[in-house]
Parts: sequence; C-alpha cells; structure tokens
Amino acid sequence: MRVLIRSLALALALGVIPLATAAAHECYVVNRSDTGNQHASGSRVWITLTLHDLYETTEEVGLPDLTEPQVDYATAMASSLGVPDSFTIRSDKTLLETASGWLKGDHAADGKGIDHFVDVYGDQLFAALFAALASA
Repeated sequence: MRVLIRSLALALALGVIPLATAAAHECYVVNRSDTGNQHASGSRVWITLTLHDLYETTEEVGLPDLTEPQVDYATAMASSLGVPDSFTIRSDKTLLETASGWLKGDHAADGKGIDHFVDVYGDQLFAALFAALASA
C-alpha cells in the first residue's frame, strides 16, 4: 500500500513541477458509490486511500514532510475544496494519455466514467499542501 501511496504522491508532484510531465495518473471511477468502492477494493486491483494517507507520506516523493497538525490542516482544507476524503483508484495499472479512449477528447477530467484523479483534484490537493506548510 505504501508503494501505491508513493506512486500517487509522485504523480501529484510531477503534475506541479513545470519541467516534468506525467505520462499517466491514477484512475478512478467518477460515479461509483461508497459501497461500490468497498467492493472494488476487495478485487485486489483497486485500492482505497484517504487524504490523510496521502498527506502523511509527502516526504517519500521529495515533497516537504508535514507535521501531524499540518497533515490534519491539509486534509481538512482539501476536503473543504471538494476533494473526496477517500478515493478508490486502480492499483495495478494506469491509463496512458495516449490510450485510444483518451485521444478522442479531454476525457481525463470530464466527470464521466473513468477520470485521472490528479487532473481533477491536483490543484486543490496542492493548494491544501502549500496552505498547510504556510500554517506552520
């Protein structure tokens, strides 16, 4: 699980570093219910993470290490900005931006079907991270 959290955090980090580009992001099903997420997590190819998990491991991908109060601050702020408190993402692979379904339009953040988590919530996640760092 820690490897997956590191992978997602790395994808988030790459999303805001101008010189780096991410070829793929963690994918999630936009309209899946909480019950559906619970069942998907049992399949071994989907995993549910929390915002707390994500902010607790920022140092593992070269982002600043957050104190526990900063983790709590970032988690609460990201949640208030509309980021789900927990999210279920594909753990065994990601969809490349060059996949045929994505080439027909901007489907990575269209709010339908499968979206890239970072494309949808990256701005909010980093706003919360930097606000938490400034709150220290």
